[in-house]
Amino acid sequence: MLLTPGMAAFDMDGTLLNEASQMTEGTRAALFKLQEKGCKLVLSTGRMFGSAQVPIDSFPFDGYVCSNGAAIYEKDGTLVRRFYLPKEMVIDAIHALRQEPIYYELHDTNSNRWMVQEDRERLEAIIEQDASVEGVSMRQFAFYRLARVAPLAEMLQKIESGEAEIVKFFVWDNNPERLKRVAEQFNPWQEQVTITSSGKQNIEVIPHGVSKWEGLLYFCKTWGIAPEQVMAFGDAENDREALTGAGYSVAMENATPAIKEIAKYIAPHHNDDGVARFILERVIGEPTI
Repeated sequence: MLLTPGMAAFDMDGTLLNEASQMTEGTRAALFKLQEKGCKLVLSTGRMFGSAQVPIDSFPFDGYVCSNGAAIYEKDGTLVRRFYLPKEMVIDAIHALRQEPIYYELHDTNSNRWMVQEDRERLEAIIEQDASVEGVSMRQFAFYRLARVAPLAEMLQKIESGEAEIVKFFVWDNNPERLKRVAEQFNPWQEQVTITSSGKQNIEVIPHGVSKWEGLLYFCKTWGIAPEQVMAFGDAENDREALTGAGYSVAMENATPAIKEIAKYIAPHHNDDGVARFILERVIGEPTI
């Protein structure tokens, strides 16, 4: 029996996109077929709206849940709901994070990703001394290359004045113990933040109570779609609430074991057009190779 979702929500990295951060032609074609059946399509991502637009190459999604649910956009890009971290907490957290030799960014409601200039310079020095593949390769990551830089004093002023409304801290490191230690530094603000992750090498700090699922519920209400009619695809911890709440929960073959456990269905690997194959076989009714 074919599945009949009224809305389909897609995580991006590790799900909709392949390892080259591309949405393949096969995936685009499958999404168009799903849309033709009257199913609403929503991007549900940890990415900011601006960075989410690049790999989808103008595909006409019906809505966007960005920054793990902290920013919600209509089809035309209109920001309709936002949640940001308290400025006092952000400032205190910056001072705490500066004590660790770790990469972190601040994401704002205008799709800017910020780095403190002094910390980037300090990180550059560490990279220069690190002969390992991990250290050198970090410069190739989009999050490192595309971040905007501001001196500490200027960054703090932007936050204090409200010019920069911070929706998320993105913290990256290839050492799990260091990430755990950094996460513990947010314990004083546990009533103000939620800590999640989109991969083994990062943690993401967002406003308390915010999640992709809460963002998807906005569209459920807007379009009159019951949670039982939602099909959610994901692969990581920041997809947990969406996969728990959706009537059709789909984890990717490459998802973490913990995420696979809570999903009702498993789609093929994201590097094997997993989303497209699942849609064609289980929703459209077209066999794939």
